Parts: sequence; structure tokens; C-alpha cells
Amino acid sequence: MMSRRLLLFGLLAACGTLLLTGCFSGPQLIAVLTSARVTGPAPLDVSFNLSYSEIPDGRTALFELDFGDASEPEAGTELDIAVHHTYEVGGTFVATLTITDSEGDVAVDHLTITVNQDGPPVGTQIGMSAPDFTATTTDAGELTLSDLRGQVVLLDFWGVWCGPCKRSMPHLDELAREYGSQGLVVVLISTDEVRQTTIDYLDEKGYDGFISVWEPGGKYTPVAQLYGVLSGGDIGIPHTFLIDRQGVIRFRGHPVLDLTDEMIEALL
Repeated sequence: MMSRRLLLFGLLAACGTLLLTGCFSGPQLIAVLTSARVTGPAPLDVSFNLSYSEIPDGRTALFELDFGDASEPEAGTELDIAVHHTYEVGGTFVATLTITDSEGDVAVDHLTITVNQDGPPVGTQIGMSAPDFTATTTDAGELTLSDLRGQVVLLDFWGVWCGPCKRSMPHLDELAREYGSQGLVVVLISTDEVRQTTIDYLDEKGYDGFISVWEPGGKYTPVAQLYGVLSGGDIGIPHTFLIDRQGVIRFRGHPVLDLTDEMIEALL
């Protein structure tokens, strides 16, 4: 995508001659542990996905998956498989994937599994249940976040006044069009002072694949305050929360620089 190419160009310019600066050290071993289901009552069967991990070409690797519940870890060399595990009792468990390649490099990733009827506690950190809200949409409708349970929700805070937000819109539009039929819903939370400003901009650009939310308050709109965005904290915009089908936050960060297609595909 164009935005990613521009970012790479900027990194190259900053690094100068790669061989001299060592800004890039070549392909790296990366461990990625994910699951479409991370919460539920016991007994909870979880299908762990290891396939988004990356092994440098020419190397082999051994993985160990510790389920965090004192059971026997799973080990092997094949990452393109689903590893099932049943959590028999309630509690909060941190599953840990450790990959060691033939060069001795080690990569680790973690995933929190919450086994109870209610799910993780409510909050805005990764692994927590996304705070629920009801808000007015720019087409005079109403949206309650929990009504979208069962779908993957991309919640993006933005504003027409914010240049970086507008530059991220083509990428969000592309995600909505590519994954909308698979269960991704993109919800835009406007921080503009005037509702018509939001409406006019989205109409002008032809962005019709989003659910657009606007409420009075501008940068201090109630939903932005609920999520700690632009309300005295250090979270600026654009800022995106990716919420899985069970209402658990699985990603938060910049929608272009940090969010990848693979993160969305793993949840879909």
C-alpha cells in the first residue's frame, strides 16, 4: 500500500546506507500466538493458531506451547497447524509460545485466556473486555457496541481536523471493503466539534463502508473519554482498537503503522 511504501522510504532515508548503519539486520524470527476464542466458561476449548509466526528462510525451528495451566506443554516443528487445548477449570491463564530456530535465535509471544462466564474485566488494555457504549451515528441512528458482539470490530478515533487521521482513511476504507463480508465492522468515532464537518468529509471522499459516530464534545466526546483518547491522557489520534467476536480488545495502536491484515485475518 502507498502509505506503507512511504513509511519504508522514510525509514530508508533515515538509515542512510544500510550496510554502514546496520538499521536492518535481515529477516528475523517472530513468534505470533493467537486464537479466535480467548474467553468462555469451563471447560473451554481453545484452538491456538501459530501460523502467523515467521522463520527466516533456510532455517528450521522447534516450538513449545505452554498453556499456562500446569498441563504438559505441546512441542513440535510444524507451525501451520491448530493446537487445541481444553481448560478444565476457571481462572486466568497466560499461554506462552516459544520458538527456537536452528541458529539459536529465540522468539516468544503470549496470549491471555480467561476462563469464566463473564470474560475478562472491562478496560481499554489488550486482553480486556471493551467498554460498552451507546452513541448516535451521523445518519441519526444509534449504535450500541455490544450489539456487534459476534463480529470483529475495528473502532477508530479520528477527526477531520487531524491530518494523520485523514491520511489513514484510505487504509481503513480498504480494510472495510476487503473484510466486511467476512465479519469486520469498522466504526469511526469522530472528535470533530460539528457533526456536519464529519458528514461532509466522508461524503466527499465516498467513504460509505463505515459506521460513523458523532456526539457533542469534540475531542472530549463521551466515547473518547471512555476509551481514554484525547481526554488528558497520552493517547492521540488516529488510534484504533481491534475487538474480537467475544468483545475482547486484541489490538490498540496506529491504524496504519501498527495494525496488519494478519491481525484481522487471525480473528476472522
